[in-house]
Amino acid sequence: MDSESEAGEQRASARVVVVDDDPLSTSIQAHLLSLLGHRASVETDAGQAVERALAGEFDLILLDLGMPGLSGFEALRRLRQREAAMQRPPIPVIAVTGYTSEADRVRCLMAGFADHVSKPIHADKYEIALRRALSAGPPVAPASEQSDAERLRATIRRLQEAPAAERGFGPTVAESVALRSQQLIESMKMALTENDAEQLVCGARAMRSAAEFLGVHQLAAMCAQLDSLSMQQQWGAVETILHEIEYWNQAVLTMLFESAR
Repeated sequence: MDSESEAGEQRASARVVVVDDDPLSTSIQAHLLSLLGHRASVETDAGQAVERALAGEFDLILLDLGMPGLSGFEALRRLRQREAAMQRPPIPVIAVTGYTSEADRVRCLMAGFADHVSKPIHADKYEIALRRALSAGPPVAPASEQSDAERLRATIRRLQEAPAAERGFGPTVAESVALRSQQLIESMKMALTENDAEQLVCGARAMRSAAEFLGVHQLAAMCAQLDSLSMQQQWGAVETILHEIEYWNQAVLTMLFESAR
């Protein structure tokens, strides 16, 4: 095998760290990375992630911007300063963030991030950003339009076909999504009783991220609607859409668990 082919294989199975303090986000990204053939690890402390990167543990960093303690921008600045002092080539860093405006994207690129990926994560865009950062080949075109059920079944098949060693991130996807989604729904119900718009928005965005990962666009759209209605404090409409989200979520979980048996 020539050196160019060997380099391509190394890029195709990269060592990638997800730096995020949100358990649902780290779980989704770890599973996506495994499905894409990469070796994923998780770090909830940005400072520790910088130290591990400098020790040569990673080929790529996926960094949330809103980390507690050390922000994503500050973590990138420290990494680049240390790399320069050590005369080391820079490790590519992708911002994976809920800051989704065009101004946010430009700010990230100007700060030195290799790319900007918005939350909720879209699997196709996520893969394209990884390929571009790792120089692993041309982007993959998005899949053709499918129904939510077809997309969900395709996601389940990919998860089932992933090698067991690459699925070793704790509970199964079905168990993780079921536990987290139920917690989020109960939290949003409580927030509604207290007219807590901020908590409702946080829950809606977390639910939307999970729905996008699974490919259930209808549920994701409902979560986006809940987000908007909560910010407008339209409590009657919030209650209605929250009931719809709970119904759709149960249907998704039913399909997940039936496929896992």
